[in-house]
Amino acid sequence: MDEGDKATWRRSLGALFGEGMFAAVGARRRDDWRLDALDVMQLRTDDPRDWLEPLTAPGGRSRCGTDPGNPFVAVTHGDFDSVFPVSRRGAEQIMVTLQGEWFRIDGIPGFAEQQAELTSHAGVLLGRFGSDALFFTNVSAARENPHADMFDHGGAYEGFSGHVIDCGVVAVSSTEVGIFWGFTVD
Repeated sequence: MDEGDKATWRRSLGALFGEGMFAAVGARRRDDWRLDALDVMQLRTDDPRDWLEPLTAPGGRSRCGTDPGNPFVAVTHGDFDSVFPVSRRGAEQIMVTLQGEWFRIDGIPGFAEQQAELTSHAGVLLGRFGSDALFFTNVSAARENPHADMFDHGGAYEGFSGHVIDCGVVAVSSTEVGIFWGFTVD
């Protein structure tokens, strides 16, 4: 899989991630990817390719009531027990659903006309992690079937933050970890 280039990747990031969303990438340094993912979520690492300044979601209430600029401030290693493997196709679909109200495609105006373009942007973002990458999500439907159609995932999530609902994808390669997350505050 083509890992792309900085300009293309940033263009796709801009198309899918904006205000109130979280996107960050960091180096994979340990055998246990969850420790690296935790570092990325808590902004304790930088993008090894220097392609991204982390986008953080303001607002919401963190679990410990501090640092409202980072919704993952209270996440622990054990919280990753609530993420489930998901196929690359499913991860792309989840990243698209983050565009919609309550993370549903029926909440994306003009979804039918935009589906191919949005999915292409998600593919570019996840393509950075290579063909051997693993993907994880807090969408409950992936628990039962990592190959399920995530455009029709039923709307159940295992929360990671103090927001009403949060949803996202963890991308894990042998060298990098990416966190792509959306939040509903009311």
